[in-house]
Amino acid sequence: MVIFRQFETLLKHLCYLKKTTNGLGFGFVPTMGALHEGHLSLIRASRRECGVTICSIFVNPAQFGDSNDLEEYPKPIEQDIELLVKNACDILFLPSVEEVYPVDYVNQCYDLNGLDLRFEGKSRPGHFQGVCNVIYRFLSLIKPDFAYFGQKDYQQTVVIKRLTEVAQLNTIIRVVPIVRESNGLAMSSRNVRLSASGRNKASFILEGLEILQKNFRVQGISKAIDLVSWHIASFEGAELDYLILADSTSLKEIRDEEHTDLVALIAVNYEGVHLLDNMILSQ
Repeated sequence: MVIFRQFETLLKHLCYLKKTTNGLGFGFVPTMGALHEGHLSLIRASRRECGVTICSIFVNPAQFGDSNDLEEYPKPIEQDIELLVKNACDILFLPSVEEVYPVDYVNQCYDLNGLDLRFEGKSRPGHFQGVCNVIYRFLSLIKPDFAYFGQKDYQQTVVIKRLTEVAQLNTIIRVVPIVRESNGLAMSSRNVRLSASGRNKASFILEGLEILQKNFRVQGISKAIDLVSWHIASFEGAELDYLILADSTSLKEIRDEEHTDLVALIAVNYEGVHLLDNMILSQ
């Protein structure tokens, strides 16, 4: 695996590879590090489809509203490099903040059709605009054929697809299914902040989604959401932030249980950690 820290040297190398890989595609996996099996599933998806796999590790300050969260974000870079090597990643891009956001950089405000203002965006103003600024920088310069994102951050995947449309980017966005821990908890870099006991009990989030899936078409959406709320409230220290059934493309909240192409989006605050999950409920 080759490591680059500047766009200039990375792009020169990619230009060389395009001449020597017989047209095989470039796959890009943007991450903020603290890699786990969920990230590695994206690397493997890229390797199956592309001739060259590029991973970036960059903790993006533009998407953090709280400076403490930014400072506390885990950065086990040596461990991350070891995992990428073991999973046959070809290139690691490891830029500084100054490289991604030079002194003359002007933050962009993208027309995301309100997708950035719902759910996670409602409680984290500017978060998705910050995500889009860094993703646009990477995609517009690296120009990968495919970019890979995890379904766990479902709203983010919809936002990024919108970004590629409004910014006229040619990269195809691939969404890779959620990878779960043995108890069903969706894998996330945040999970390390849970106690051992809490991490084990946090399977109740997936259980809640399964309750919803089983009941919403029979008992109605409101009743099914109530059942999930009661289930989550039964766990000490757990607070339901939101549970929404939305159209899987527009993310507009749906109250009609006969609607097709649904996704259930859930966020739970547990032991001071904000945990996300979702389930596609399309017929």
